[in-house]
Amino acid sequence: MNKEDTRTATDPFTGETFIKSRSNQVFASRENQVKHNNLKAYNKRKAKNEIDKILDKNRQVLMDVLGTNNEIVKSLDYLHGAGFHFGCSTHTINRDGSKWVCIYDYAYSMIDTNTFKIIKLTP
Repeated sequence: MNKEDTRTATDPFTGETFIKSRSNQVFASRENQVKHNNLKAYNKRKAKNEIDKILDKNRQVLMDVLGTNNEIVKSLDYLHGAGFHFGCSTHTINRDGSKWVCIYDYAYSMIDTNTFKIIKLTP
């Protein structure tokens, strides 16, 4: 491989061959780099869109149900009726000897088979 071969590269966005102006240059132009990164970000958002909608809805339901209270107890039927989806959460924590399922800054824990306690997590 001669020195001339190392100065050429193929743009991953357009597939065009170009001469590098820097040794670490990957794209033929800044515009191609921006378009490539925007396309990657769009595809990532698109892949996560359905789950993000469910998480946003779940957080809104918990926020509305809790209102200005520190904690509240609601039934399974009530939460289902409000549009809550139990199959989607962000993380779990252990607090006061109980497992809490969290949706961002809100959490719920099962009291019995039909009743849940809801709280807002404080930072």
